[in-house]
Amino acid sequence: MKRMTIAIGLALLASIASADELRIGTSADYPPWESVDGSGKIIGFDKDVGDEICKRIAATCAWQNQAYDGLLPGLQIGKFDLVISGVSINDERSQKVDFSAAYADAPNAIVVAPGSDAASAKSAADLSKALAKASIGVQSGTTHEQVIRAHFPDADVHVYDRPDQVADDLTAGRIDAGLMERSAWEPLVKERGKDKLVYAGPLLTGADFAEFGKGQGVAMAKGKSELKTKVDGAVEAMLKDGTVKTIAERWFGYDVSKK
Repeated sequence: MKRMTIAIGLALLASIASADELRIGTSADYPPWESVDGSGKIIGFDKDVGDEICKRIAATCAWQNQAYDGLLPGLQIGKFDLVISGVSINDERSQKVDFSAAYADAPNAIVVAPGSDAASAKSAADLSKALAKASIGVQSGTTHEQVIRAHFPDADVHVYDRPDQVADDLTAGRIDAGLMERSAWEPLVKERGKDKLVYAGPLLTGADFAEFGKGQGVAMAKGKSELKTKVDGAVEAMLKDGTVKTIAERWFGYDVSKK
């Protein structure tokens, strides 16, 4: 019996040792995608998606919180094995890192102060015209920054570390508009009130501006084909069995899973 117990223990240790140990980078300042709770724990939609991926590929994962604009550079130099932080898949990024199959596809929105000419915009073209020379806030290193620089060439771009800073400066009148994902705007608009912030124009996707890409995916360093195959398999299975949809509804109240 003792020998059997030892053998089982050794087998368990061998199994643990053989499991992949992955470092996941995220920027936990973008609720409900990811944020930090009162105890300092990372929580959110991406956290739950990532934990489920780790479970399905039998990996032990350690999450690391990092400013958003340092995530992909950190991945490239080997600081992380994966980045899961609402990262949109687009051509520019795909030249530097590999992506899994997209697990989500969240729309984006421009928010302005009530009374702004942009508030009555009906299309992306209307927004471009109304905000052509506006001061527009975005989070550093995001596709939102790419969109404003590419399609609003005469705008005064203000770059911030965190989404709440965009909302605060917009509320204070220091900028004219802000662009980020609709899901990130929702709690910020709710907290500040509709008399301070309003949505302008339609929801925006890659169909409006190519820089928004093809949905959100798990980023990994180039050449990690075995890891990519495992993560792709987990993501595709989670989409097929409705796991991503269930997680999305828990955090957003609606489905943002990739169709």
